[in-house]
Formats: sequence, C-alpha cells, structure tokens
Amino acid sequence: MYETFGEKEEKELHLMRKRFGKLRFETDHNIEKSKLMSTYIEQTKQDARSVLLNQTPQSKMNLNLQMSRLQTNTSLMDSNSTKRNLFQKKTNSNNRNFSARTTNRITSLPNNYFFNFPKWMEERQDFQKWKQHEDFDIHLKIVSICKSESFRRDDGQKTIVALYLQTLSLFKLMPLEMLKELGGRLTYIELKTEADLTLCRYGEKGECMFIIFKGKVDVISFDGKLLKVFGSNEHVGRSALETDAPRNATLITNFESHILKLQRWDFQQCLNNLFKIERPKWKKFVETIHFFDSFHPHKIERMCDELKGRFMSTKDCLYKAGDQVDNFYIVKNGTLVKNVVVDLEESNRWPIGAKEWEKKTITTCQRIPLQYKAQSLLGYYEIVTFEQLQLKKRTETIDAAEDSFVLFIPKTLFTEIFDADDQKKFRDLYTRLHPTSFEILISKVKSEETKKKQEFQIINKAITDGLLSVPQHLLEKKFQKYSKVFDNAKNKLYQFKQSREIIKREKRTKNMISIYE
Repeated sequence: MYETFGEKEEKELHLMRKRFGKLRFETDHNIEKSKLMSTYIEQTKQDARSVLLNQTPQSKMNLNLQMSRLQTNTSLMDSNSTKRNLFQKKTNSNNRNFSARTTNRITSLPNNYFFNFPKWMEERQDFQKWKQHEDFDIHLKIVSICKSESFRRDDGQKTIVALYLQTLSLFKLMPLEMLKELGGRLTYIELKTEADLTLCRYGEKGECMFIIFKGKVDVISFDGKLLKVFGSNEHVGRSALETDAPRNATLITNFESHILKLQRWDFQQCLNNLFKIERPKWKKFVETIHFFDSFHPHKIERMCDELKGRFMSTKDCLYKAGDQVDNFYIVKNGTLVKNVVVDLEESNRWPIGAKEWEKKTITTCQRIPLQYKAQSLLGYYEIVTFEQLQLKKRTETIDAAEDSFVLFIPKTLFTEIFDADDQKKFRDLYTRLHPTSFEILISKVKSEETKKKQEFQIINKAITDGLLSVPQHLLEKKFQKYSKVFDNAKNKLYQFKQSREIIKREKRTKNMISIYE
C-alpha cells in the first residue's frame, strides 16, 4: 500500500497554504508565486489520483476530504485576491480624490498650515485633548518657539515663525530668508503680575515693537483716555523700530493675551543684512526708471550705493505736513497715496421778480486721491525748491494704501549728488506730474477720464473686429467651453450655498441644545 501524504509533505503543504494565503497578487513577482502554488496543487491532485485505485475505503474517504479542503482553500485564495484587488483599487481612488480635495482646500487658504477636520473627529474627547498639544496647533507651537532661547531654535522652527509673520501686515513684502532671521529673534513676553500688563509707558524710550499674537492691547493717552484698541495679528509701536523717540502713549494688555516682542537692534541688523544682498537688484530697478536716463551714470551709481529701504504697512504715514524735510524716496513696491482737498462750488439761481434773481452757492469739500505706484519719486519738492521757497517742512501728507517698500537717501546726500541743473529737472518733473492749481487738477482728472474712455473704445473695437474675422465654428467651440466654465461655477456656488445652509442648521441646533441643557 502506497502512502498518500507523508508528514513531511503535509507540513510543506500547510506552510505553502499559510504563506500564499496572505499574499496580495499585484506585482509580477507575486503573480509568479500564485502560479507556482496552482501548479503545486494540480501536481498534488494528479499524484493523489494515481494512487487512488490502491486505497482502502477509509483511505479514499480521507483522501477525498483532504482534496476538498485543498480545493476550498484554493477558491478562498482566489476570491480573497480578487477582493483585495478591488478594495485596493477603490482605496487608491478614494485616496487620490481625498488628496485632491485636501490639496485644493489647503492651497486655497492664505496659510498652508490650516486644515479643517471632520465634525465626527472634533467631537471625540481624545481629539480635544490632542488639540491642546503644541505639535497639533501651529499657534501653540509658535508661542513655544518664541519662549525658547534664540540660539536653540533650528531652521524648521524659524520657518514656522516666518510663515506666520508672512501673513501679517508690514511683513508681507519681506523675503522669506529675512523672516526666518526675524523668527529666530522674536521673544515672548511673560505676563505673570499686574506690572507686566503695562508694555510701555508714555514718555519712555522706544526700543521695541509689539506683535499681538492673540488678545488685545489698549492705547492710553498721557491724560488717561482710551485712544485705540489693537487686536490679534496686529502690531503696535512700529516707530520704535526706526528711531528711539519717546513713546507717545501707554500700552496696556491683559493676562489672556499672547504678546511677541521685536527689538529695534535685531530688526535693524536683519535689515542691513538684507540691504547688502538686495542692493544689486535695487540698482537694476533704478535703471528701469526713464527719468534717470538723462543723468550722468556715475551719479546714479553713487545714489544706488547709498540707498536704504523702508517697509510700510497699510495706513502707515511716510511723512505728514509739518514734518522736517529728511529724505528723497523712490517707491519700489506697493501703492502710496496723497489726498488733495479741494472746494467745489455749485451755483443755482431763480427769478423772484421781473428783473430780480436770487442766487445760492453751495461749497463742498472733496478729497481727490493721487496715487504713487512703483517707480514713483517722492519727497523731493521741498528739497529742490529750497532756494526759491525756503521750505523747511513738508507741505503734503503721504500714506501707504497697502503694504509697500520704498527706497530712500537722506536730504544731505541728495544735494551732494545732484547739482543745480539736476534739481531743475526734478522741478520740471514735479510741474509736469503734479497739478499746481485747482483748474489744472480738474483738467488733469478730466483728461485721465477721457484717456480711459478712449482706451476702452479701442479695446472694444479690437475685440469686435477680431470676432468678425473668426470662423463661426471656432466661436461656437469657445462658447461651449465658456458655457461649461459658467455651469461649473454655478454648481460650485450651489454646493457652497448648500454647505452654508447645513452649517447654519448645525449652529442653530447647537444653540438650541445649549439652551435646553
């Protein structure tokens, strides 16, 4: 009698079942193993059939039982492999869709480190505990970094602080390398006692600027009146970064606030490092201003060697009427504005008799803004007209309409570099660009309006002529394309409105639950 299965073959078959049952048949290598297993099973069946005739009834029954188990395991392996393949394809598809949605959600936000978690996850208690950890919340991480010593902060920590600073006004135009350098120098103010709540007092020497990471800061005048309240992500004490002039107000905060401090010495050191790197770029920028083409190259080169820079946030004042004449400015980035106040008179009359008329004149005060964008020159009028008008103080006020960056040189250097003939060119430029009377101002505004209308008519005519010369089938194709874009926009708007209604319902439900609780 032949032995059907020995102990050695039984163990080997058991190991093969155990080994191949856990494989995912996806790669060519795994498919080859699957075929090997199938070949081994078929060979085992043939060997069993060859000795089946010489078996006892009991042996035949045991053999058939083992063969059925072997066949069952084979079918289970095939079905599991198919299920795994389908599940893997579905998982990969879901992962791709989720990754695309996540990417769109994150890149659409101003800060790349914000993310909205699903509602079911936020309601979990362990998730709430996890949110309190600094590695979860980027804000807590920034506070923790600023609490540590400057020399212990690595490049990654400085980058985290730099990304936060990049979202704030005044820092938006600064290069990332400078922000990282500032991120290594920002310090956190510990508020432990009542005395710590007073950040600075009126009349004290200004040495630092304060960034309100979270909370508020009250600005109190010397007589105790509340002038203004600054909130989260705002800065206060900006002038202390440039001069050590005495504080013009008292700053008070509360214990719930998180305040960061930037010393003037650290800021000026970072600025000087930036100026050394950026000065060649400034020279190329100045060379693009056509007004300087008429000057001798060595004068422009000397001016570029002496240039410095100043970052401005929205509503910062470059200088105001009555200030001392100090610098000559060139706008490099952003927009600055000067508001010209004019009185407009409107007259009306009506008869009150045969030869009598009653006349009424209404005078209104109107502000006309004059904008200064990149390549505009500022602050030179009082310098170049000093011999004629003897102006020692500013006659106009210039404010920043948005985050801006200006280049400047001191008044003394300006008069050294540019002689009397050069200064006459500046006076002619001012007369050509700036209105010197109300009539000139009105005519300037009307001419600009007429120019814009003409440009619109030219563009409109060009579009119309272009459409007439385009074949009809191309126009239809373009129309279909933009119709799809319009439909997609409508669908997204509809989805947004639906999600907004869901959010509103959830908020109302929460309010009702809190009321009844």
